[in-house]
Amino acid sequence: MKNLTLVLNADDIPLNIASQVRAFNLVFKGKAVVVTHDEENPFTSESRTFKRPTIIRLIKWIYVPHRKMMPLTRHNIYKRDGHQCMYCPSTRKLTLDHVHPKSKGGKNSWTNLVACCAKCNTKKDNKSLAETGMKLRFEPYAPDFSFFATPTNNAHAHWIEFFEKKKKRGY
Repeated sequence: MKNLTLVLNADDIPLNIASQVRAFNLVFKGKAVVVTHDEENPFTSESRTFKRPTIIRLIKWIYVPHRKMMPLTRHNIYKRDGHQCMYCPSTRKLTLDHVHPKSKGGKNSWTNLVACCAKCNTKKDNKSLAETGMKLRFEPYAPDFSFFATPTNNAHAHWIEFFEKKKKRGY
């Protein structure tokens, strides 16, 4: 998380979390300004030093349809599940598993996809949890952006104030 940047809309509402390279490119192209930066680790080239952004604000406000959840991606599911299999404590050879198998009508959703090690995925196969007797460590859920900005996820502590501002506005 430490090499990620919080992207704010022009009204200071969090829009996204981007890589620091992507954020730097937005600033360099004049599409965003640096709100806070990592003073200890600047970007350096042969002849110049640049701020490494931790929060940027877009210059122009952009409309984004009302969105409360993070995008459903493999990376975000692994992060939600703590980079650990949801059936055992393994952190090796992770893949995704459909709790309710896709062949039996299971959808690609936050509540149906979990991180799973190869061994447990093979054991579960195309069966339901009841058929295998396996149990999840916790019930899968759809996190919002603030989940990724908690200190337990090694986010930058100063991101939290922007998520609080977002909650106060009812987003």
